[in-house]
Amino acid sequence: MGFNSNLNRRRFMVGAGAAVAAALSPIGPASVFTPARASAANGRLIPAGKLGTITYSQRDVPTRVGIAASRALGVAPTMGYLGGPDFPKDPTDLGPLVPLPGGWAELFEFLAKCGFKQIEFAGYGQNAANPGGDVPNPAPGGVTTPQSRAAYLAYARTLRGFLDAYGLETIGNHGFIPSTWYGPNSAGGTMAAQDYERLQTELEFAAILGMPFMGTGNDPTSSGNRNIEPWTVAGEKWEALNTISQKSGIHLYTHNHSPAYNFLQDGPMVTVTQDRVTGKPIAPTQVRGESGKRLMQHYLDVTDPALCVIEMDVYWAHVAQHQWRWRYDWEGNRVEDVFDPAAQVAKQPQRYQLFHAKDGDATGEAPGVGNGYNFIPFGDPRSDIDYTTFYRGVGAKGHYNANYEQDNAPGGSSDPGQSLRFSRISAAGMAALRG
Repeated sequence: MGFNSNLNRRRFMVGAGAAVAAALSPIGPASVFTPARASAANGRLIPAGKLGTITYSQRDVPTRVGIAASRALGVAPTMGYLGGPDFPKDPTDLGPLVPLPGGWAELFEFLAKCGFKQIEFAGYGQNAANPGGDVPNPAPGGVTTPQSRAAYLAYARTLRGFLDAYGLETIGNHGFIPSTWYGPNSAGGTMAAQDYERLQTELEFAAILGMPFMGTGNDPTSSGNRNIEPWTVAGEKWEALNTISQKSGIHLYTHNHSPAYNFLQDGPMVTVTQDRVTGKPIAPTQVRGESGKRLMQHYLDVTDPALCVIEMDVYWAHVAQHQWRWRYDWEGNRVEDVFDPAAQVAKQPQRYQLFHAKDGDATGEAPGVGNGYNFIPFGDPRSDIDYTTFYRGVGAKGHYNANYEQDNAPGGSSDPGQSLRFSRISAAGMAALRG
């Protein structure tokens, strides 16, 4: 794949104009909320307009000095392999050693050429030497000032210009979520002034980017505590925050890892005499009984569907299927209860607006032992997560906004082009899904 590091000035200026319009209108692209009918009709399970990636997968790229910046500084660019003429069909065809993109503008150009349309940010920072500079701190010392806010929003307009130049849209981010809110379980029943000012600034930043969703990479609350009470409080918090954010036309979303699909502890204390995983006898032990409801389902049950949506990480949902297979019922019996990620989504598809499309290679570990999967590029031949069956099972074809993610994509100094090659493989794999 050839790479052109020069921004077209005319395209940049068109993008900058769009950024001003976006700043005036806080509502993101309407298409992200509805099925992409034309694409759905031709059999693609992930429509072209909803093929996205979270920049955590390419997190090494914004932080390095790019091709244009290296030239301006008179230093050698980072060199690596982006794939030869038979790549990604032949993943061993690494191609020649070439200068590697760095910074947002060059990353966006590369991702657009891969076929991605939507970008989910995992932070806005980049190497300060790259076009646009690094992101200013919106709240130095925790305090948002008129100066810090103005600099931060100016940077948002720069990012919007880069995105527009390559025909990309923002779908969401993993960023700031206040720890206080308006509600009886918040400190003093209210939101801290610093949290409110920072949230308003982040919402304006997101509106400039045209972002319909703004979120976090974390669960609604600590999934280490499976008791029903904190998950009910989490529902109060996220409803309160979404009441604020939707005045800007933006939904705040939470994420999940495998613990969020563990069993909710919502029953009486019971005595158990079998090991949860192996079923072998154990000394009588007191635990809290489990009805069979999963933590994230309780969060959905206690929140307003018009306010709160979530992002499912499909990989971690399948890890949950492997890990959380047995529960103790309200009588203390060990019960097998296997999680079905697709059925979970199909119950209420409008609550699941985003997916992390993350693929996995089965480890061969016994059920309940380890994670059960290792990270691989999306569509890799080693894949043991059946995404075709998953997408057929969730219903609402063409509705979901899918973002490729791979936690181990960067190759470090030994293979600095790896995350970009894996992005090419994954874009092709997502585009190839049919059903």
